[in-house]
Amino acid sequence: MTVQTRAYPGTAPGRRPTGDVVARVRGLRFAYGAGRGEALRGVDLDVRAGEVLLVEGPSGGGKSTLLRALAGLVPHFHGGTIGGRAEVAGVDVTDAGPAAASRVAGMVFQDPEAQAVMGTVDRDVAFGLQNAGLSAGAIPGEVARALEQAGAGHLAGRAIATLSAGERQRVAIAGVLARRPALLLLDEPTSQLDPAAAAHLAALLREVADAEGVAVVVAEHRSEGLREVADRRIAVREGLVAEPAPPPVPVPPAPVRPGLPALTAERIRAGYGPCDVVDGASLTLAAGTVTALSGPNGSGKSTLLRALAGIHAVRAGRVRAGDRDLTGLPAERRFPTVALVPQDPGRHLLCERVEDEVALALGATGVPPAERPGRAAAAMADLEVAALAGRHPGDLSVGERERVALAAVLVADPAVILLDEPTRGMDPRRRAALAALLRARAASGAAVLVATHDRAFAAACADRHLEMREGRPI
Repeated sequence: MTVQTRAYPGTAPGRRPTGDVVARVRGLRFAYGAGRGEALRGVDLDVRAGEVLLVEGPSGGGKSTLLRALAGLVPHFHGGTIGGRAEVAGVDVTDAGPAAASRVAGMVFQDPEAQAVMGTVDRDVAFGLQNAGLSAGAIPGEVARALEQAGAGHLAGRAIATLSAGERQRVAIAGVLARRPALLLLDEPTSQLDPAAAAHLAALLREVADAEGVAVVVAEHRSEGLREVADRRIAVREGLVAEPAPPPVPVPPAPVRPGLPALTAERIRAGYGPCDVVDGASLTLAAGTVTALSGPNGSGKSTLLRALAGIHAVRAGRVRAGDRDLTGLPAERRFPTVALVPQDPGRHLLCERVEDEVALALGATGVPPAERPGRAAAAMADLEVAALAGRHPGDLSVGERERVALAAVLVADPAVILLDEPTRGMDPRRRAALAALLRARAASGAAVLVATHDRAFAAACADRHLEMREGRPI
């Protein structure tokens, strides 16, 4: 099979180039392990050079598994049993495995926090080029090109540890683009990007497909912006290719009457090294309300939430819950009054079984043993993870781990709920269900603060909207 990886001269405006088939999938079946059922149940699919294919569908429906198969990761990395065939640029990736697949396909994962392997941005983007044997003299130019393509040129030279999750996502995309793959695979790439960055990514994918003939496959729940640049849309549902579902109709939240202040921050300053990312931030969260916090990647949203939860030390200012001064108290002494679900909750799940993870906070907060199973079961039902009770959290999808982490926090009935990008990996139906759940928690007296780039979710759940500007919520 011949794969075109150059521009298509003479392509008329508005007409998408139709190149040779880059990825061919026939009868693909896959199961991660005994007793878990098939994640893919006989998928047939062709993806052509110069095409942007948008893959939608519910959480756990098989989207990520399909991308992992095209990247040669299943069964070679994740284990399990596979049948059928997946071929990329003439390479049978179901047989050859990740090393051979990496020469023709590049994948950006749902959790960019785990994708970085080097300490600085430039070295991380260069890593794949070094492994591919590119000459040392050519690497800096390719790194600079890829960073600019991904909208991350301004991050050159930065330490990975100082980047926001959205910035890490851009660097991960640059690391894949640097290798100039014939097939570009992206799993939930806009989940942590601000609207401007998400729009830039959509334009970038269209440009890469048109100018270089790359075949692009994007699995995404926040697919509104990507629909405008996609040539085709499909859904993967219950392990099969299906027609995409229509988008849900948004339901605005009902008006609320705020209660007493549940959490107050006064002139908070916090940052990294000599720089203050949060600079004089003040806000009050009232009981009975849901507040949405937006702002560009790197504006300080996550740092502010971590400071309120006691995970990130403040350099100045005070934090109070009612009349109680929390300033200087670590997170464990603020919980369960103040609870945070961070952007990457999978890194904080501790137990071998989902049901034990959800019940963990009940033991730590002194709930009698006889009450714990019932409360844990109710929390798992609220987040639709009861069917996962016996599973290991590490075996779950990103969206499933997010819901487990939410259940593990909400089970303790915190008075102040802080959520950082809670809809990552969630399909539209589950995003709507989470919005309703947060409204119900607020109606019961909790104060909720949600940092999110998901405008539709913010509109559905929040009655107050703030934006981080110059290190402060406005």
